[in-house]
Amino acid sequence: MLKQMAAFKDMPLEEGRARFLSWISNEQPQGSINNPVMVVFDGNSDFFGSSQAIRGIKVVFSAGCCADDTIRRLVEEDADKKNCVVVSNDKEVYLYARSLGARVMSVADFTKKTPKRVRGPVMTEGKYIPLSHQEKINKELRGFWLKEK
Repeated sequence: MLKQMAAFKDMPLEEGRARFLSWISNEQPQGSINNPVMVVFDGNSDFFGSSQAIRGIKVVFSAGCCADDTIRRLVEEDADKKNCVVVSNDKEVYLYARSLGARVMSVADFTKKTPKRVRGPVMTEGKYIPLSHQEKINKELRGFWLKEK
């Protein structure tokens, strides 16, 4: 999935992974911080550091098998498959997860729920305010300065 998103595909692997996790944490494409997120990366955590835990995001490394196999196994083991959402463009993963009762979503649909800037450059410096917060602030300021409600 990481290399299918324009904002991350040209970055070195470790930087792309870190920025991807930061993006999920900031943009919350899962809808809410209360919706747990598990990200499965190929390989071992040796190169990325120990298992990361960023604001409700659990990171799993496939270690010895491919990420697709790990995702299939995790869906099989999930006790609440109807509330499990698998994001993948891999047709086999997509169909397998759906056959087990999990909901599935393409990468494009997953990123559609977030601001368009995710498809372009990722913020690297300075302060960052998520779009949802920007809209709330603007509404409050309009109410204060323009007496709108």
